[in-house]
Amino acid sequence: MMAWSLVFPMTWLSGVWGHWANILKDLFGPGGPLTNTEGMTKYKGQTAVTMSHNLPSALWSFLIIIQLSSSIRKTYPRIHRLCGYLHVAVSVVLMAGVVIMQTRKMYFIMHPAVAWLYMSQAMWFLFSLAYAVLAARARLYRAHRAWMLRHIASGIWVAVQRIGMALVFPLLENMPAIGPLTDQHGKIFFGGATVVAFVGVVLFCEVYLWWGLRKQMKLA
Repeated sequence: MMAWSLVFPMTWLSGVWGHWANILKDLFGPGGPLTNTEGMTKYKGQTAVTMSHNLPSALWSFLIIIQLSSSIRKTYPRIHRLCGYLHVAVSVVLMAGVVIMQTRKMYFIMHPAVAWLYMSQAMWFLFSLAYAVLAARARLYRAHRAWMLRHIASGIWVAVQRIGMALVFPLLENMPAIGPLTDQHGKIFFGGATVVAFVGVVLFCEVYLWWGLRKQMKLA
């Protein structure tokens, strides 16, 4: 997630330094899941988006590491709380970036169903975070952890999507039935990967929480 936000095409650099796209093309070659045409130009000149969404997403990902560390939480509770406050602030900024992208119609596929999906994801992202904060303030720490995991799942699916695209895209290139892959293929692939990754990660989180709850009940 941090690498994608800081280094690869959907990075804050593409919005403030156009030459970065040429460097990536030299490294990875044109086309493919990392250097498709629209991916390389999507954020060109979109400084407001890259600074409100792409760059903060790297910080959001880094804060997850700190927040999930039991040793930091137990040994340095103050750092855990301060990073929690920062995590909330960064999450709100991230969603402001989503709103900007929505108003500027910057999604790969602006079909109404896809736009609705993105906004639903954003609402669940904020709702799960708000519930986690309320649980923490009420000292319901088990509920706080569960809702924080749901919140993380509602954002980290992006990393799963990118990894899946990088693994599957080369296989599609070698399928004669599809033929030469175009940017239109990439758009459809991106939209499908979005649905699969989001639903898969959210369901995995719920199964994990359900399994953990059952285990705790057996130990009790």
